[in-house]
Amino acid sequence: PDVLINLAGLTNVDYCEENPQAAYVSNVKILENLKAYLTLCKPSCHLIHISTDHVYDGIGDQRIDEINIKNFYAFSKYAGELAALSVGENVSVLRTNFFGLSLCSTRQSFTDWLYQSAIKKQHIQVYDDVLFSPLSMRTLIKYINLILNNTAVGLVNLGSRNGMSKANFAFEFIQSLQLNTSFMSRVNSSDAQLLKTPRPLDMRMDSTSFEKTFNLQLPTLK
Repeated sequence: PDVLINLAGLTNVDYCEENPQAAYVSNVKILENLKAYLTLCKPSCHLIHISTDHVYDGIGDQRIDEINIKNFYAFSKYAGELAALSVGENVSVLRTNFFGLSLCSTRQSFTDWLYQSAIKKQHIQVYDDVLFSPLSMRTLIKYINLILNNTAVGLVNLGSRNGMSKANFAFEFIQSLQLNTSFMSRVNSSDAQLLKTPRPLDMRMDSTSFEKTFNLQLPTLK
């Protein structure tokens, strides 16, 4: 192949915390295997690897050197980045987050969950103190294609400008569909009883390096 795009990953945060070996196999070993293959067979192949914004927990838009790892999921993804980057110069590692319609029958996306809850009028809590800057899946795919057709970018943040809290995102999303938001209530993550594993609160990313590389402006989250 001229290009390999690695979309595989174990992303269930609680499961990764309880099963670190499974997290290693999915989030690190796959990259180690790809490196071994590329080193032996196709060193000119461009490896594009999808990583996560979960390695951040600071204040405001965070640069790639400002990592703050809170759990084993983030640790395994960071280790996977290192394995990918060790392949050489022909690598693109994209720290990102995304939303949109899930095409996996066994997995709901964040926006699927919000939409289904609105339709069923099922009360849910949305976090006011957790901030992020994701892209829509379609937008992310557009920029993966841009990288694929140009040059390797190394390790970069790839997210929207002007991120927001997950609560604000939820209300903006449901209102954009002209649905009633009365089923949602704002809470802080510390008040939630379901979260077993420590999670970052502010995952907003500084993606200006990507913008400068391709002379473009990423969309705002809104």
